[in-house]
Amino acid sequence: MRVLQVTAIPTTALRFVVPLARALRDVGHAVEFASGPGLGLEAIEALGFGVHRLPISRSPLAVSNLHAVGALRSLIRTQAFHVVHAHTPAAATVARLATRRLPARMLYTMHGSLWGTDATAWQRALFTAIERRLGRWTDLVFAVNPEDAADCVARAGVPEDAVRTLPAGGAGVAPEFFIDEEEVGALRRAVRGRLGLGADDPVIVYVGRTAAAKGMRTLARAFVRVAGAAERARLLIVGSALEGERDAYSRERFLAEVGEPAAAGVVWQGFREHVAPFVAAADVVVLPSRREGFGMSLAEAAAVGRPAVATATRGARAVVEPGVTGSLVAVDDADALADEILRLLDDEALASRLGAAARRRAAERFTRERVLAAYLEEYESMDRAAAAPAAAR
Repeated sequence: MRVLQVTAIPTTALRFVVPLARALRDVGHAVEFASGPGLGLEAIEALGFGVHRLPISRSPLAVSNLHAVGALRSLIRTQAFHVVHAHTPAAATVARLATRRLPARMLYTMHGSLWGTDATAWQRALFTAIERRLGRWTDLVFAVNPEDAADCVARAGVPEDAVRTLPAGGAGVAPEFFIDEEEVGALRRAVRGRLGLGADDPVIVYVGRTAAAKGMRTLARAFVRVAGAAERARLLIVGSALEGERDAYSRERFLAEVGEPAAAGVVWQGFREHVAPFVAAADVVVLPSRREGFGMSLAEAAAVGRPAVATATRGARAVVEPGVTGSLVAVDDADALADEILRLLDDEALASRLGAAARRRAAERFTRERVLAAYLEEYESMDRAAAAPAAAR
């Protein structure tokens, strides 16, 4: 089949869609990408995939998306794509409007929703209205957590048999995270040595976008308490904001939130393509998001055998089992976040036990192979259905 993967930004394509595209190509499908502007499109082209640059915006109501709908519709018709697979609500809004009444199958991976988040009532109502209207033009929806899957049926009216829950987010945990304890120890020593961190320094690691929606202010307030209670505590931040992020946190903004003397314990690394070594350097991995589709950094921490402390978003609940693989606290509760971090830093036996359980859970549930198998099963079913009439003739 000819398959078009549609994203609003290249970052989504690189992190979540390229593994699927490679797997589809490996079994014989032709895969191309359509994306809004941003850094990373050249990297996708370098992997041998065709890329179509369209004016898709991350905001579903942006005027540019009206132009994107027409351009995408023309592309689908002229290039005769059999499957259009959109990722995230913004890209899916454009793609579902573009594919209406075209023979192409319409797939949608909902990498997160506004249901059950800190969004305003108006935002949730608009999101629900869009999903109810466009859901009828969607052949299959992939949700990244069970709660979103249930709401696709209950709130958006998508037929239950047209919704699938992926086992580990949009792409699953990459193989580079599944390393043995000896390799984890070697990476821990190497990264700590390179960053000037002591072998026994308490290290908390955050991996992800540096944006307000990710709970950066809560993290700053929590670290002030941690730094005051744990001597030589360090907070290692690995990530950056997306291009044009409206609520971005720069290093300077975050350090201002933390204030002295705790700011001296912040080690800001910015974006890194390979984060497994930094996760290995952690004693505790933290994710204080205000909303999360799937806690991928939590699943990656689990694969490396690190316990996690996270806010109880839908995505975190899909990964962390409280008291077994880590801890969950209320959204925006900096004191509770600090208390749980300190508890794990103070009790090495507990941290080790939770980390070991997290590693086992990751190997059973969060591998990339499981996610790709779930996707490929659906694609193969569509391919068989498309071939059946021709075979019968």
